[in-house]
Amino acid sequence: MSVVLLEDGATAAADSVVSEGSWLRSGTTVSDSLLAEGVFAGFRCVIASAEIGAGTLIASQARIGRPDAPRTVVGPGAWIGARADIAPGVTVGAGAVIAAGAQVTEDVGEDAVVVGRPGRFLRHRRPVEDGLPRIGSIVATVLARAAQTAAPAVPEGWTVGADCLLDSDLAGPGRAALGDRVITMGRGDGPSPDGGVRLGHDASVGDDSILEASGGIDVGDGSRLGRGVLVVSSGHDMNRRSLPWQGGPVTIGAGCSVGDGATLVGPLSLGDGAVVEPGALVVSDVPPGHTTSGVLQKGIAPR
Repeated sequence: MSVVLLEDGATAAADSVVSEGSWLRSGTTVSDSLLAEGVFAGFRCVIASAEIGAGTLIASQARIGRPDAPRTVVGPGAWIGARADIAPGVTVGAGAVIAAGAQVTEDVGEDAVVVGRPGRFLRHRRPVEDGLPRIGSIVATVLARAAQTAAPAVPEGWTVGADCLLDSDLAGPGRAALGDRVITMGRGDGPSPDGGVRLGHDASVGDDSILEASGGIDVGDGSRLGRGVLVVSSGHDMNRRSLPWQGGPVTIGAGCSVGDGATLVGPLSLGDGAVVEPGALVVSDVPPGHTTSGVLQKGIAPR
C-alpha cells in the first residue's frame, strides 16, 4: 500500500489533502490545497490554495499559489522547476514544464515549456508516451534507508552550523564550513555513483543554502557560496512522459564566488575564479575568471 512521506519539517495543514504516494521534503508547506496521488515537492516549497495533479514533480523552493487567493491549478505530470513562481488563479496544463526561476502569471497549455521572468512560451514537448512520473519506488527506498542507515559522517576539519539537514555523502581534504540551516542531499548509492558533496580546502557554504547533490557537487579550494544559494545537480528527461531522473553534475572551481540567492542547475562547470552575481540563475558553463548575471532574460531552455 502506498504511503505519504512527509519529512521532518514538512507540513500539510488540516485544510489540505495530500494523497497516497506523495513525498514532501523538509521545509515544504502546504495549505488549503489538494495534492493528487504521487506528487513530489522538493525542499522549502510553498503550496497554497492550489490543486496539483497526479505525478507532478515540484523542485525545491518553488512557489505555487498564495494563501486566501484564487486557486492555482497544475495538471497531471507537470514539472515545476526550482524556484519557479506560479501566480494565484493560473492554470498549468498537464505535462507542462515550467523552467527553473520562471515567473508564471498567465495560463500555460498542455505540454508547453515556459521560461523566464515574466514567463514566456518556448516550445511544446512531444514526449514518448510511457506513463506519468511515478515516485512510489523511490519513496520506499528512502523509507528503508532511513530505518537502516546512519547519518553521513562530517569530515574532520569541517564546521557545521546550527539546524542543518545533512543527507548526503560528504568529503573534502581540509577545512571547510557549512552555515546555519544548510540542507545537503545525494549519495553514491543513489541514482548516480557520483552523488555527494565534495568541498575543497577553505570552501564555505552560506546560511540557508541547499545542495542537491544526487548527481554530484564539487566545490574547489577557497570558493564561497553565499546565503540562500541553491545548487541542483540533476534534472529530468523531457523527452519521456515519465520524466525520468537524469544526472547533471555541478563543478565549481577554485576561488569562485556565488552570490546570495543564486541558483545553479547542472550540468555545468564554473571555471576557477568565476563570479555568479546575487540572484542569478545559471544553467551552463561559466569560463574561468568570468562574471555572470544569469540567463532568465535570455530564454535558455530548462535542464
